[in-house]
Amino acid sequence: MQALPSIAFGGFSGSAKGVTARQVAGRTILSVRAWPTGATTNAQVARRASMSKISKSWKLLTNEQMQEWDRLAEHTSGQSAFGQKAELSGMNLYIRLNVNRAMAGESLLATAPESTVACPNVIYEQIALTPEMVVIAGITHEPSPYKLVLKMSASQSAGISNGWGKTVIITPGMEDDWGEADVTHLYFKTIGVEPVVGEKVFIEAYWLDTSTGFAGQPIQEYAIVTGSSPYQRRIKATMDDLDPTEESHVSSLDVDFSTGAPVAQFNAQCLGHSNVASSEVYLDELLPSEVIGTGMCIGRSNDADGHINAQSYLVYMYNWRGKTQLTFAHRGGTYYTHTEVFGTGIIY
Repeated sequence: MQALPSIAFGGFSGSAKGVTARQVAGRTILSVRAWPTGATTNAQVARRASMSKISKSWKLLTNEQMQEWDRLAEHTSGQSAFGQKAELSGMNLYIRLNVNRAMAGESLLATAPESTVACPNVIYEQIALTPEMVVIAGITHEPSPYKLVLKMSASQSAGISNGWGKTVIITPGMEDDWGEADVTHLYFKTIGVEPVVGEKVFIEAYWLDTSTGFAGQPIQEYAIVTGSSPYQRRIKATMDDLDPTEESHVSSLDVDFSTGAPVAQFNAQCLGHSNVASSEVYLDELLPSEVIGTGMCIGRSNDADGHINAQSYLVYMYNWRGKTQLTFAHRGGTYYTHTEVFGTGIIY
């Protein structure tokens, strides 16, 4: 058995076979080198690469900028150590916030934020977890610049009580979709296997302020994988749902149906259809009968002089030949083949 240096040796510092002792504010802090416990995800690789790049960029700051980071660090606490908050240096804070921003796709922040930011906690209603569905629902929405960061584990034995150390980044920053975070595709892509019925998946979630890089306190939960769930996903139609064997006349599509009400949010870039004042798309699966009908929305396009022209559209949704067809039919205003169609409409 290897003897580890004791904290009783107040003046000890240095490393010995994976154990490092260092002096921080008059205290001796011991740490053991952490070794990876699983496969490294693409998000983790990108995060480590950005950390190295950001660390080197600290030396490119002016003295005034470094002093600003030092001043902000005086009001920011690090991870608790022995019941006391550890002090952060300006450089550590600079790296921490910029790594968070880089993870969310934001550019490097050279000037320190004016003050610390208290991010809200993640509030949600339920977790739906089956081999075919990974959804966090009923999320209390937070507006921009907040984005939701989710970390999840692969399925773990039901007897494991603490598996948050096995979580990996599923999404480095996303907006909830009307209170729903459907990360099924992202989970399968990151973890590589579907959840196993009867086992646990450990979850961490927090809001990230992308304008500053400050992150909220993560919530830690676990969910038991079930064979089915009473939760009903909101019905959507996007470019991923188009039938590749049929001709479609849109360059983008996002139709979002409300749950429990005959309302839909329409967003599409229409390209026109021959000499007919409409654009058609075919979905690869049938939409449920409760959302089949006709809706109304508005449109806008630019003329040759760059002026915006307002239009109105009817959206016909019907099932036939075993497929769902959506037709965006022009009904008012000067028609242009390339038109952005958008807005919320009642389905009747």
